[in-house]
Amino acid sequence: MDFKYKITLFTPTYNRGYILDTLYRSIQRQTFRDFEWIIVDDGSTDNTEKIVRAWMNDDNDFPIRYYKKENGGKCRAINYGLDLAEGELFFIMDSDDYLTDNSLETVVYWESTIAGKE
Repeated sequence: MDFKYKITLFTPTYNRGYILDTLYRSIQRQTFRDFEWIIVDDGSTDNTEKIVRAWMNDDNDFPIRYYKKENGGKCRAINYGLDLAEGELFFIMDSDDYLTDNSLETVVYWESTIAGKE
């Protein structure tokens, strides 16, 4: 199977517009750049969509893909995200998380050391 990115960063969210900025800023600081960020909004009624759409217009060197769906819970949002992902690795980040600057670089390194990987 061909992949467009090494990593799909995935965030399921529900009414977390007030806290997503910390995660977004940590994603911008990543030392590894071959990734996409997918956000599945699970029916938020706050300003999450407005915030994310503004980020999509920022001058980032990674794509942000935003999808809003009817509230169905976190597991359904994750399954939906898996269907959308174009990355070889699927990395879930909750909306209240943040990444250290070399998190993705570390994940790619660890993945490369797995015995038997072709």
